[in-house]
Amino acid sequence: MADKRVFVGDLTRTEFRKRMASGVIQAAIVPTGATEQHNEHLEMIHDAFHVSHVAEQAAKRLHPRVVVASPICIGVSEQWMEHIGTLTVRSEIFCEYVYDVCDSLRRAGIGNILILNGHGGNVKPIMRRIDEYRERLGVNLRFQSYWDVYDPELVFSTMESNRLPGHACEFETSTMLALAPERVHKADMVNEAAGLATKEKGELLIGPAVAGVADVLYKMIAGEAVDKPPVTFRAGQRIHMVTGEPV
Repeated sequence: MADKRVFVGDLTRTEFRKRMASGVIQAAIVPTGATEQHNEHLEMIHDAFHVSHVAEQAAKRLHPRVVVASPICIGVSEQWMEHIGTLTVRSEIFCEYVYDVCDSLRRAGIGNILILNGHGGNVKPIMRRIDEYRERLGVNLRFQSYWDVYDPELVFSTMESNRLPGHACEFETSTMLALAPERVHKADMVNEAAGLATKEKGELLIGPAVAGVADVLYKMIAGEAVDKPPVTFRAGQRIHMVTGEPV
């Protein structure tokens, strides 16, 4: 059976060192998510679970050229702290933690690093620092949420709510139904938009997310430009998540 391990933590130091010495590892993914309330019906690991899945599968498409760092599973979730169980860190701590992980990969010799995000609350803090981090690290560094790669036509033909990603709504519930239905507690569902979710919708959206992220990595390794702004899909438009303007 072919060795398809992509997580750095699954390799021994000998294996990692040999792969680096041979030049086979050309890029790394740093997955960032959250552990926060996802209404009554989704488990709080949702964002970290999804971004880890997309990162792993995208890396496998480019195996053995891409490795995945251990996921950062707690993000900036202060807005949900009224719902006990949510875990959060200050935005400045989160950003510096992400920077240090990227710096560790740089020190190992990796020149292409994709911070792959799965939680909306992480976007503005990192986007405010990404240019600084790129300059300090001196590597090809990008920040991208996995939903940034979607074709709007796919989103709006699939999401009846005309919205993505949303929070524990149609999109996130659909993808969890496809990936891990046991993590969807249907008896506790009170969110009307989540009621639109189906496993079939999730299956339609997971593959393109993986393919889109793999394409970003491929272009990074090839030294090609990547034009993928941080977006959210609302009412038939892509909205820039930082400026709030249509894209």
